[in-house]
Amino acid sequence: MIEYELVRKRIKNVYIGVKDSKVFVKAPIRLSKSKIDELVSQKEKWINNKLNKQKNMIKFDLITKKYIYILGKKVNIEYKDSKKVDIILTVDRCVVYLPELNENNLKKVKLKMEKRLKELSYEYIVPVVEKYALFTGLFPNDIVVRKFKSIWGNCSSKKVIKINQKLIHYDIRLIEYVCLHEVTHLKYMNHQKSFWSYIKNIMPDYKEREKALKQ
Repeated sequence: MIEYELVRKRIKNVYIGVKDSKVFVKAPIRLSKSKIDELVSQKEKWINNKLNKQKNMIKFDLITKKYIYILGKKVNIEYKDSKKVDIILTVDRCVVYLPELNENNLKKVKLKMEKRLKELSYEYIVPVVEKYALFTGLFPNDIVVRKFKSIWGNCSSKKVIKINQKLIHYDIRLIEYVCLHEVTHLKYMNHQKSFWSYIKNIMPDYKEREKALKQ
């Protein structure tokens, strides 16, 4: 049985949500606990998918966060006293230099972390797009790495490939799949049979990678 936090309110319907790797339920005041458990059980697959996504899509949370994932590998975060705010972030090391703990310093740390994550994204994701462009002979007019809420990548009619910056947290195999997927759109704009056949010829295990990305 999935554990959840229950909040009863003067509402008509049950609302089930997942946030910060925790499940919470808002339910009508008079609805029985057994009925709520039943509804949660029915949504178990959906809940587990959400929990897995939040586990993989690591967000930097200063002080409470002890680690961060870079290229699918768990990197412990070290906190050190310092006279000024600074960040060291590589694929195998993360050090946060933090002086006095206050709102202004926390804001500086988060900005520096976001900036460094974006730099790493360009450093490790763009070359993968370029690798498949050279391999296929399909060249985009531009490659952009930025944050998206609901997509991993996009290829526009103007041949601009955009990749989700959050992929920097994932294994390189999954990054390769997304990059090849978008490069292939330079040849096939739709997901027709020939599109998938083209990808399969280059990456026979693409379905496994795609499945892993959705977990």
